[in-house]
Amino acid sequence: MRIEVWSDFGCPFCVIGKRKLENALGRFTKKDKVEVVYRSFQLNPGAESRTISVQQLALEKRMNVEQLKAKQAQVADMIKRETGLIANYDPIVIANTFDAHRLVHFAAQAGKATELTERLFRAYLSQSLNIADHNVLVTLGKEAGLDEREVADMLESDAYKDSVKADMAEAGKLNISSVPTFVLNNKYKISGAQPEEVFLSALNSIWEEESKFQKPEVKDQSAGDNSCTDESCNI
Repeated sequence: MRIEVWSDFGCPFCVIGKRKLENALGRFTKKDKVEVVYRSFQLNPGAESRTISVQQLALEKRMNVEQLKAKQAQVADMIKRETGLIANYDPIVIANTFDAHRLVHFAAQAGKATELTERLFRAYLSQSLNIADHNVLVTLGKEAGLDEREVADMLESDAYKDSVKADMAEAGKLNISSVPTFVLNNKYKISGAQPEEVFLSALNSIWEEESKFQKPEVKDQSAGDNSCTDESCNI
């Protein structure tokens, strides 16, 4: 069974959805038959990597500072409750995630995509690191088990740029406009950080259907209020 996950690293719902999927897989009796593949999605492809003040971000979001801080506290509480990560918004770092997605494709060749994806979420959401900085990415790649020199050489090249663009093009074909989105065996599309039971039910249904050599209809779970679109998660 193959699960494709479209996500972006600045999206809190993406790390929450990742954890819910992992929890569901932990309860799935055929876990060893499941391959998880991480796909690239950029909520803000044109993002300029920068560190900004809370006052500036509030102005850009058309909020006052108190509203923004309240929203940040709400998101931080949600991330901690669902994943255990301590979100940090001091300083506020905005990073273009294109090269980070390239690095995930590179890591996949070494079987380290899951480890690197988790590390990138923690770096961006919890440590306020600029994951567009190649030096930062080299360090994170090393921590995930990749060769430091190979990571540096890859980042300085054009490697995997086409892979990232292809993932985003595929997302368009599948009408994926928010993340996280999970596509299971091209049969189920689950949008958003849905409850663990939704993932487990989909896993069991696909396994049962395939064991009977039946082709089920595509079922699309509604995203609700647990996904990110465009720049909505840059808070």
